[in-house]
Amino acid sequence: MAGLDLGLGGRVEARLRVPGTDDVLVTADAGGASIALAPPEGPATIESDAAVRVLLLWGRRPADPGRWHSTVGPEELRRVRALLSGC
Repeated sequence: MAGLDLGLGGRVEARLRVPGTDDVLVTADAGGASIALAPPEGPATIESDAAVRVLLLWGRRPADPGRWHSTVGPEELRRVRALLSGC
C-alpha cells in the first residue's frame, strides 16, 4: 500500500464505532497523530464489533469482511487504512 501523504494542511480523521460504546477517534496531520475515545457523533468512518475495532487499530483486517462496514468512499477508506497500518 502506498504511504500516507498528508501534505501541507492535510488531515485524516476517522471514527471507529462499536454500537453502545464510545468511538475511537483517530486523527493525523503534519504535526502528528492521536488516538482518543470520544462520544459517538456524526457518521462513523467504520462500524464493527469490538474485536474487529482492535484489529483495525493494529493495522489488520478481519478475515470475514462482513464483520465491518463503512459508508465513506474508497479513497477515504484507503487513507484511514494507511494511517492505521503505519504507512
